[in-house]
Amino acid sequence: MSHIQEQDPNSPRLGLLAIFVALFIIAIDITAFSPAIPAIEREMGMDITTSQWVINGYGLVFGVLVVTGGRIADIFGRRRAFITGAGIFLAFSLMGGLALNVPMLLAARAFMGVGAALMWPSILGMAYSLMPEERAGETGGLIMAVCGLANTLGPIMGGLLADMFSWRWIFL
Repeated sequence: MSHIQEQDPNSPRLGLLAIFVALFIIAIDITAFSPAIPAIEREMGMDITTSQWVINGYGLVFGVLVVTGGRIADIFGRRRAFITGAGIFLAFSLMGGLALNVPMLLAARAFMGVGAALMWPSILGMAYSLMPEERAGETGGLIMAVCGLANTLGPIMGGLLADMFSWRWIFL
């Protein structure tokens, strides 16, 4: 008797949903802080030159390390790289939300970029592996749609959180 297990038909959908939520979080982080910069400057007592590193630090570290993140995923596995990246991203998001001073805030944003750089290539690889090869175009389209939605909603959500509560809630 064969012990073949049937695969849950929802598992690719649930996997894709989890992947797209993570993708959304990484992408929204690029744009959500822009409208919160004045509030961050006021609370932290920094000038515009320093406050821009809240945005640029994340983007620069993410951009520089994303290829390395892909290689790490190749060597150690996508799932492991993704989970490690998500843990780093989560820990430093918390640190950013609780930042007591400018160096702590900027370090948190930079290390969030490290986490995102580990997650991004894993997300792409896992998304394509969950879908049949003949639906690769659809998968790519969904990835770009999630990124577009996150980049569109980022400034709105960031501005609302900064105005209604605190810029810290963007991290949290």
